[in-house]
Amino acid sequence: MRTQHPRHTRILTWPFRSLLTSPVWLVLRLYLASVWLQFGIGKMRGGWLDGDGLHGLLSAVAAGQTPAPFPFYARVAELLVGTGMDRVLSIVIPFAELAVGLAFLTGVLLVPAAIGAILLNVNLVLSGVASLQFDGRIIALQVLLLLAWRVAGYLGLGTLVRRGWRRDGHGHGPLTGTT
Repeated sequence: MRTQHPRHTRILTWPFRSLLTSPVWLVLRLYLASVWLQFGIGKMRGGWLDGDGLHGLLSAVAAGQTPAPFPFYARVAELLVGTGMDRVLSIVIPFAELAVGLAFLTGVLLVPAAIGAILLNVNLVLSGVASLQFDGRIIALQVLLLLAWRVAGYLGLGTLVRRGWRRDGHGHGPLTGTT
């Protein structure tokens, strides 16, 4: 038996549960995908894969040259530079940004992608590297996408794959090349 929710609760949750809103979530996903793909591609073109893309940034945070709202970020940045983790992160971050962008683009693995994207943005804002004006809006959009996880990926590759896989329960369907 399904429990009845008050009418105002149903109205507030409707955009996050109704398949009718999936085109709106598709537009939001495509926008966020373009942002994250630009971030990742820009870092790759900017030499981050050489292992020193993050070094200057973390060194500036460690030296207190950025307006970090929390002083402990300077110690974290100093630790990352001192242990050489800045080089590892210089390679990992562009790939993570590309993965988030591709997840948003395709509608596959939206929840982990949104959580990862929020964590990346929040970390940048708290370290003083990113602006709350831009990144704060991106975080808010990603939280909305996360709240709409049930329907946000409906118009996407994941739905097509699931439909093909469920055709007969063994992976034999229109998307697998067998009938």
